[in-house]
Amino acid sequence: MTKPPLRYLVILLLILGLGSFAAAGWLLTRPSYTIFDGRTPITIPGQFSTVQEVLAAANIETRPEDVIVPAPDTAVSPTTPIQINRARQVTVRTASGTSNYWTNQPTLDTFLAQAGIPVQRTDQIYADGVLVPYGQLADTAVPDAIEIDQFRTITIEDGGPSQTLSTAAQTVGAALQEAGITLFAADSVTPPLGTWLEPGMVIRVERSFPVSIEVDGRTIQTRTSSPNVLDTLAAAGIGLVGYDYTNPGPEAILQPGDTIQVIRVTEDHQFADEPIPYQTVYQANDQLEIDNRAVISPGIPGIKRQRIRVRYENGIEVSQEMDSEWVAQPPQDEVIGYGTKIIIRTIDTPEGPLEYWRVVKMRITSYKPASAGKPPDHPGYGITASGLRAEKGVVGVDRSVIPWKSWIYVPNYGKAIAGDVGGGLYGRWIDLAYSDDDYVGWSTYGDVYYLTPVPSPDKINYLLPTVLP
Repeated sequence: MTKPPLRYLVILLLILGLGSFAAAGWLLTRPSYTIFDGRTPITIPGQFSTVQEVLAAANIETRPEDVIVPAPDTAVSPTTPIQINRARQVTVRTASGTSNYWTNQPTLDTFLAQAGIPVQRTDQIYADGVLVPYGQLADTAVPDAIEIDQFRTITIEDGGPSQTLSTAAQTVGAALQEAGITLFAADSVTPPLGTWLEPGMVIRVERSFPVSIEVDGRTIQTRTSSPNVLDTLAAAGIGLVGYDYTNPGPEAILQPGDTIQVIRVTEDHQFADEPIPYQTVYQANDQLEIDNRAVISPGIPGIKRQRIRVRYENGIEVSQEMDSEWVAQPPQDEVIGYGTKIIIRTIDTPEGPLEYWRVVKMRITSYKPASAGKPPDHPGYGITASGLRAEKGVVGVDRSVIPWKSWIYVPNYGKAIAGDVGGGLYGRWIDLAYSDDDYVGWSTYGDVYYLTPVPSPDKINYLLPTVLP
């Protein structure tokens, strides 16, 4: 077999060497991704498309109940850390046994709903050994252990010594029957017999007592089996019609010897008109320059007609109240045209002439990384919403006022990109970024120039707020 010439061997070795250098360079330039599983960050280098691929590369297992931000099936970015909020274990004990659940829910009611554990208002629910009333489930944090029991301890008062009873009954009537208490037609029970039992509830059985009823010019002497005014009237065959009411009212607790007054109510109606303000609507006008407006048609108020109910008690007027209203004449909208015409102009700056397509007066402030609320050792310290570092040449804006990542010019500051946002930034307010070393404090109002190129129309807010913040 003939040996290859020496020059071919040299060429082959050079090709293999260059391939090794290229592979090494590729490894050095691979992006890395940060995962926060708890407080300790984990860095994973590589090329990935989704959050799930990064987690798989890091050999991180999660439960379905864990919350991952961004979501596992979303696109991943090296500049956006991945946060894993682990679900914690909760033990639930019921009459049917003990079960363990994993949850990220904040309150007891949302956890029970998520776990599909039904509870009734008659249940006794203990969170880490502390009894939680049914109405406070939404205000109670998820504990480590939950116990659900249906036995309730109640107290029965029937004119003598109180009786304490531990019962599985669900209603007041069932509890009295279990306690062997016989009720007669004239007796009354508080709460009513159909009321759901609650832990610690006190049930009172009261016997009938004498009362007087003044109605329609006469006085009726009777006895009542209930401390409730309406029940007493019904037992006496006296009805309330329309807006009739009683004194004392239906919420009062009657005592022996009380008098119930029945007040008869009649009503009449009157009419009154009031204006309806017109609305202002805006129409785009390509003949007007941007940030200019013109009235196309004036607004005309409408008419709202009201029917007033006049109330009489025993023939004497005591009040007036609106009963109904409707639009007798609809208002006509005011139509204002707003300019969409863009004119390119030039401003002379220390950086040379700059083309701009809009100039807006704004509130101008400044900030630096140290004022953003994150410690210097935080991974996001000094990083803006766009991923750029907070330094001169980056500004925070309201994205509905200045197009995101567009270029602007601020006199005495210079050219900058709209690359940051802030919770307090709204409307015509711009926040100038500086590094910690070259910070200059700003608190003023001035012109902000929107530099070319002009964004597409869908990125332009033609109706900026008229009031400065």
